[in-house]
Amino acid sequence: MSGAERSYRIALYAFPKQYREERGEEVVATILEGGDSWRPRLREFFGLFWAGIGQRALRAGGEKAAGSVRAGIRLGAYFLLWVVAAAGVNQVLDPVRANNGSVAGGRYEIIGIAVTSLLALAALSRGWWAAPLGFTVAWSIADSLFLDSNAPHWPWRPDSLGLGYWMLFFSALGFLPPLLCVIARPRGREPHDLRSPLWAIAGLALGALMAWHTTSWLEWQWLLAVPPVAWLVLGWRDLRLAIATATVMTFAGLELVFYAGPIAWDAPTGLVGYALVIGAAALAAIGFGARRANA
Repeated sequence: MSGAERSYRIALYAFPKQYREERGEEVVATILEGGDSWRPRLREFFGLFWAGIGQRALRAGGEKAAGSVRAGIRLGAYFLLWVVAAAGVNQVLDPVRANNGSVAGGRYEIIGIAVTSLLALAALSRGWWAAPLGFTVAWSIADSLFLDSNAPHWPWRPDSLGLGYWMLFFSALGFLPPLLCVIARPRGREPHDLRSPLWAIAGLALGALMAWHTTSWLEWQWLLAVPPVAWLVLGWRDLRLAIATATVMTFAGLELVFYAGPIAWDAPTGLVGYALVIGAAALAAIGFGARRANA
């Protein structure tokens, strides 16, 4: 096998597996016929790679932009649930260090969050789009009735001091990822782009690694940034990935804004949150523009 053929076959992995099996040999042979068979041409290599990204977008979201948007929202919501599952497993296995050395309290609440997230990931791998929301609501009710942990500052409570609505919105953000799975479920004949159950196992393993590490779990936490960064790079040719990144950025931005409260405009945390939301809108616009240009 020549160096050119080896390089083109590596770029071919950007295509879905079924496409590679059906047309991979034909594509490589066609490229090799048109040039030097020993040295790969960068233009052909990257052209093949980006064509594979485009094919993955079609397989995941369908030919219509609305399908790609829904697939992107589902992917972003799945990633948010995956992060919560990994963080929950980390705190279950090492609650003291995960809470910056505080007393290992609320262990049942942490276990409930981790189990709920893992169940949600398993349900999504089967295409049960409403199940994560059902799990989240059931756990929230059980938490409020039996454990009474992290109770929101309801607006009518006299001790809310004007922060009630902000804390209520902050607490309600936990329902957003599973709710998005319901809202953005596939329509008609759109592909279901189901995730492998191995991703749930990977989240569990990452949480265990973060708890097992003896210095700082933040070192393993950087792995959580790999998917959004990769989507950010690939999003200019794949509307689905651009929307997934925008979904994650919007959730993170809203979390920072509501955490800062009414002084969000004056607090650095709130300003970062607003910047993330605005950046998410810009990224979604870039994704739509790229799809229109590639149509």
